[in-house]
Amino acid sequence: MRYFKYKNTNESKNNALKEQYKSLTDNEKRVFRKEKQWRKISIITFFSVFIIFVASGILLLKLIPQPNSVLLKYLVVICKVILGFVISVVGGLLAMGITTPLWKKVESFHIPTMKKEIFSRSCYHLRDYYKLQEPYIITKCFDATNKSFRNHDVCIFVAGDELRITADLVHGFLYGERDLGCYAFKRDEITLSKQQSGNKLIVELKADDTAFLLGYRAKSFIDENFIGNPITK
Repeated sequence: MRYFKYKNTNESKNNALKEQYKSLTDNEKRVFRKEKQWRKISIITFFSVFIIFVASGILLLKLIPQPNSVLLKYLVVICKVILGFVISVVGGLLAMGITTPLWKKVESFHIPTMKKEIFSRSCYHLRDYYKLQEPYIITKCFDATNKSFRNHDVCIFVAGDELRITADLVHGFLYGERDLGCYAFKRDEITLSKQQSGNKLIVELKADDTAFLLGYRAKSFIDENFIGNPITK
């Protein structure tokens, strides 16, 4: 058994963004540029309103005279802290209210071309690196020794004389950190165990101290395409 992982985690996102932009028509590219411009305007307006309001509030607080009594001084400081917090909250709400129409303008430029195939194309380098090939099966991993695989869809396939398990590279994903790496097993390294989980059957794939709890359909796939004569218990 061995485990290996692609190192450049940013490449999936870069590939997806390139594929997304290439898929746009000339008109959609113009819409995309306008969407970016309005997004910048919305962000700048939000922080400008927030900063101006909070700065003005702080200046007003500084105008409050300091009393001579020590006790009153402490009370004034506490009041200023409370008022400062209130000013920050009100400033955030005011900035949000003013920029809401701008954010709605941003949403109006939504481009419906971010399709599923773009996510798939973004992972072509991972499919090549892990040597993903047919036949393969995508199933649920309910739990695993490596907790990164827990509650993820995984792809199981055969490459040469190895059974490999990776994240779902067929449907793909945008961010490289969703790459879980790849486990590779030889035939004589694994055992399959049928288990009951609630009202459904699952299968445990185990090799030494490494285990995966998978959807039961993974068992027939592994038996037919990798083991031949099932190594089960």
